[in-house]
Amino acid sequence: MRPHSSAVRDRILDAAEVCLARDGIRRTTVRAVAKEADVSRAYLYRFFSDKSTLLSAALIRRGADFWEDARDRIAKQDSVSGMLTEAVVLSRQNPLGPLAVELAAREPHEYAEIMGTYSHDVVAQLSDFWVDRLRDAQQRGLAREDLDLPGAAEWLIRMLVSLVGTPGTAVDVDDRDALSAYLQTFLGPVFTSTVHHDVSPTSSDHGRGSGPPGSPASASRRRT
Repeated sequence: MRPHSSAVRDRILDAAEVCLARDGIRRTTVRAVAKEADVSRAYLYRFFSDKSTLLSAALIRRGADFWEDARDRIAKQDSVSGMLTEAVVLSRQNPLGPLAVELAAREPHEYAEIMGTYSHDVVAQLSDFWVDRLRDAQQRGLAREDLDLPGAAEWLIRMLVSLVGTPGTAVDVDDRDALSAYLQTFLGPVFTSTVHHDVSPTSSDHGRGSGPPGSPASASRRRT
């Protein structure tokens, strides 16, 4: 691709990102992207054959660029809650960053339609990013050794999408210190404390009868 053509293609993809962030997948049209990029629809079609091809290319490029840039800043944090704090701050500062994740949550049907076979690849790549960060955290002693890395990575992604897209009122997500303290309070113990599955009866159970849920002994405890 010639330098001029490459520059035009990038301008079109930039315009597509703007339209997606502003209007979402359903309301973004080829006409709107062409207008935003200041090119004709006919010229745009020289680069992208249809809406799905255009929008999927924009989302894939944006996701790859954002997480590559974010990698070092997130990896430097000294706790898992610090890593998520950094990811939220970066995403809020650059709303186009994790755009694919936000749109997948907001418009899942439309997202699957435009991404097609790429849909699972994008999610898998983001999951791999966080699995790598968590594995590094384990090696640095920042996360417990028995942590389910794929499950924890998915949970972090869901938290990221929620905090960036629907932040709520419990914490000001644009205040780094407040967000860090909030996440450390609720997230820190989950990633650093060993989980115990102790179902043995407590001392208060002795004399009252004990047993598994649904057993007669269990029922007698509920009646007392």
